[in-house]
Amino acid sequence: MANTTNISHIEWDGRRGAVHLNLSSDSTALSALSLLDISTDLAPAPVSIKIRTIQLTIYGNFILIGLFDADTDEEFMRAEGQTADVSFEFVRDFTDSPNLAWVSDDGAAGYVGDLVLTSSGLANGDGFDLLITFEKDS
Repeated sequence: MANTTNISHIEWDGRRGAVHLNLSSDSTALSALSLLDISTDLAPAPVSIKIRTIQLTIYGNFILIGLFDADTDEEFMRAEGQTADVSFEFVRDFTDSPNLAWVSDDGAAGYVGDLVLTSSGLANGDGFDLLITFEKDS
């Protein structure tokens, strides 16, 4: 079996963009699930991106981790739900930080810059709705 992707949508205007993913689980763990491949999904492709905002709703008792892809992945998000009958909403806004966003370490060994997701503890019926806004890292 496989998890069900209900919504998978990417917007990109060459400077700013958004990625939206809604997933229902059949208990298959996520292991480096590609959320955004900057060289394939974005044209023209930037060298790297900065995360502006993260909005996440979790349905279930599991951990969801967002990473920038590199030899040693760089974590940008970690969220944990608690019960299957309650949803938890996580909102992060990095636009008031000095860089106006979460800036990845694009000098890291093996840096690719893609966004990937991993999980721990996904059960049948768990799910999440994730919206990330980002911009080109100039």
